[in-house]
Amino acid sequence: MDLSVQWSVPIPLYKDEEVIYWCDLDKIPAKAGVYVFGRAYGQSFEAIYVGKGLKLNKRIEQHFINNVYLMKRLENAQKGTRVVLIGEFKAAPGQQAGTCIGIIERALIRHFMSEGHDLVNVQGTAC
Repeated sequence: MDLSVQWSVPIPLYKDEEVIYWCDLDKIPAKAGVYVFGRAYGQSFEAIYVGKGLKLNKRIEQHFINNVYLMKRLENAQKGTRVVLIGEFKAAPGQQAGTCIGIIERALIRHFMSEGHDLVNVQGTAC
């Protein structure tokens, strides 16, 4: 099965008075896909959380408002620019977004764990 994801440029997070971090949600599509919160430093990237959503902009907004643990983890990470990477799922005929983004999310979690990234993810870490 071929699954296709189109990745955006990293979207920087910034400190906010009402929540710990925020970003320009207009840069995030209301489409199905996966996302990775992390920090960029030089040519390197450290993944901190991998997720999925049928409407990426709404799902990521929920993290800013409700996921204090993740936002604190980003805040306490070593130096670097805090970012979110957006991967928009590009469905082929017959592919169901909900099923496919779950497969992609698990694959990304496995990849980052195999590379030694200390992910916040609870669900899926034993994949």
